[in-house]
Amino acid sequence: MTNRENAAHKLLRILGANGGYLGFYYTATAIEIVMDSGKTIYQCKWLYNEVAERYHTTPFCVERNIRTMVDMIWNYGNRQFLKELVPYPFNAKPKNAQFIDGLVAYMAEHEEE
Repeated sequence: MTNRENAAHKLLRILGANGGYLGFYYTATAIEIVMDSGKTIYQCKWLYNEVAERYHTTPFCVERNIRTMVDMIWNYGNRQFLKELVPYPFNAKPKNAQFIDGLVAYMAEHEEE
């Protein structure tokens, strides 16, 4: 496991997620891919494809499992911290791209420390 993936796991656990969800690992891998590539998260299709290749699954499964992770954190996790991480004004749960982008931005900011 890389340092970035390990940091992503810690961040997801702070948000209230756990390793019992496939989306936990897909999200951590997605964060690592985005940070390594420097690409923006305007659209996640390319990202779902890359994560799916690593886990030998379909992009649809990756998208669904990340969405489930976001739902779980929004409904049962640390919603206040999530709102701090995701800089978009929202009263509803963030979309996958917003969620991943917020976590990537937070980790990039704190990676230098």
